[in-house]
Amino acid sequence: MDPNVSLTLSKRADETLWGKAISGIGRIVYSSSFNIYVLLIAAKRSSVLRAFNNYNHVNDYKDESKREQICEKYKKSYSNYVNTIEKYIVENIYTKVQKGAATFEEESIISKYFEVCKFKNTDQVLYRTKLEKLVLSIDWNTVQTAKSESFIERYKEFYLYTIEEAYKAEMRHDSILLANAKEGDRDQYEAIYSLVDSYIKEVLPIIPENANLNKIIKDHRKYVAAIDSYDKKDFLELRKRLALLSFTKDLFEFSFPLVAKEQCYKEIIEVARIILTNYYTDAEKFAAYEVILDAIEEYVENVLDYKTTWDKEADKKSYEKFSEKLSILKKLARIDYDGYKNQREVLFIKYDLEQMNAAKIKLPEVRDYYRERLIIRRALRELKKKARVIGGTWRSKRRLAADDIRTLEVSQSPIERIVNDIKNIIEAQIELKNIYAKSEVASIETVTQNDEVSQTDFVEETSENTYSKPIFNVMSYLLNGGKKYKKRKAL
Repeated sequence: MDPNVSLTLSKRADETLWGKAISGIGRIVYSSSFNIYVLLIAAKRSSVLRAFNNYNHVNDYKDESKREQICEKYKKSYSNYVNTIEKYIVENIYTKVQKGAATFEEESIISKYFEVCKFKNTDQVLYRTKLEKLVLSIDWNTVQTAKSESFIERYKEFYLYTIEEAYKAEMRHDSILLANAKEGDRDQYEAIYSLVDSYIKEVLPIIPENANLNKIIKDHRKYVAAIDSYDKKDFLELRKRLALLSFTKDLFEFSFPLVAKEQCYKEIIEVARIILTNYYTDAEKFAAYEVILDAIEEYVENVLDYKTTWDKEADKKSYEKFSEKLSILKKLARIDYDGYKNQREVLFIKYDLEQMNAAKIKLPEVRDYYRERLIIRRALRELKKKARVIGGTWRSKRRLAADDIRTLEVSQSPIERIVNDIKNIIEAQIELKNIYAKSEVASIETVTQNDEVSQTDFVEETSENTYSKPIFNVMSYLLNGGKKYKKRKAL
């Protein structure tokens, strides 16, 4: 037989369907990375994709029994697909790690699988959802590296549907755990924030481009990913949590209940208050203070505006008054933005003080800082003179006399007090004048004839000494604040 003919026949055999399948199997079997689980996973993957295709068009069937059959078949094929990949992790990758022949990627898969397994005996729902996320991400990476573009597009539809369902199921379960969490349990809050962060990093880039999703990705890079490169400050971590909570409105609209979201915002405000008391520099205090204001604003916009049921009727009325004032301020923002920012700050401070009083939260450092901010914004007047308690028992004459003097001073106006002081000073000067005149007459009568100083000279000298001082100077009294003449009155 001609060798050229044999080569042509073999080439034509590879171009057929069975020829391509046989050659593909040959490449897999004789490759260095061949494992029987590769074939099993490929078979389960093809089966679940066919079942998923029928599941997407299940509403086209009018027969209810047919629809139920298609749904059951998809669930069964999906469960077999997940279990097969889990066996591959346990029996193949784990063996390689024990022998020291695993790659860095395979070691990372085993570490993630161990983190999932810790929920196996405590929480089956959380274990199943985390396992599905791990398995789907492993197979998605495999398909991207080993399959054609047409197959990737076909698998991508299935992957996005299942991975989103797994994330939303975990978010619903975490929300339930958050409602039942004990006070001070921060791990459950961190689980929600890390879940949102993981969803944005791993799932959003695969979803087809959308204006809203693109904005979320940009905001995540700006407000969340950029924070990791800064110094690890507590208020920056709270900023990150606020940004992640704002993303849940679009990403987990129906999977993240309003009650759990309200609990998260309250936790952020509570932590920000404590952080404010722990800082000593003005810049750090002000940064934590701004986090409180922003958290209150987002709490109102994302929770209270959508709230329909209230525990107390008084809380509902308080919110309605607060919302009315805030809506008026937002109209002011278009005309005078600086004035809006100042009045917004005052409104939020008063709101937070009401919440602290309702919850019986003391935190005197936070209250003092709020008072300083209100004085700066001229919403509170500072009293320079503070009241003081005079010593002694309440029955003593000294205390009673002091109380009478204090009540007299309080009852008089400032002008009346000045006029009375002037009258008292003038009367004291007149009395001094009379005393000097009487002493002058007495000295003249006792002067002897043999004295060297004449009687007239003595009268002139004494008169000059007597009237050299002015009776009263109103201008010096007003300039000195009455201090000089008050001392004379005391004498």
